[in-house]
Amino acid sequence: MEIRSADKSDAEAILAHCRKAFGETDFLMTEADEFNLTIEEEEAWIEQSIRTGDLILLAEVDNEVIGMLNFRRSKSKKVNHLGYFGITIQKKHCNQGLGSKMMEQFLKWAQEEPGLEKVCLEVFSYNQRAIHLYKRFGFQEEGRKIKHIKRSDGSYADELMMYKFVK
Repeated sequence: MEIRSADKSDAEAILAHCRKAFGETDFLMTEADEFNLTIEEEEAWIEQSIRTGDLILLAEVDNEVIGMLNFRRSKSKKVNHLGYFGITIQKKHCNQGLGSKMMEQFLKWAQEEPGLEKVCLEVFSYNQRAIHLYKRFGFQEEGRKIKHIKRSDGSYADELMMYKFVK
């Protein structure tokens, strides 16, 4: 397994990963049928991320993208010291340490990134595996959006806001 930064040539592989990941879990905001980006749109997103200093980490096995961590730094001056990230891992590759490996590489990058002080995320309250991972890396709950998620069965869930200071 390799974890590396994405480049424009990864657009098609990232799209394939996202379609698969969105279709096999209820832990992500985007539903599979809502995800309709073209290769050109994905290439533009990757190029913009690189140009603006954001980070897209890809986890690959046998040249197939099986996991992704993407971080977007806040652009306004008052909040430029922080940013938000999210992780997607395909179901068959969960519980194998992949999330931890991506987090280690991401946090090392974040600590070295000039002016970046705080990294944030939002996670569904029922995603216990992810919450456990984030807490293990020192993230703390900062707030909670009550009944923010309406699931396909009509039930509601909170969304947790978590943070960690990297400097």
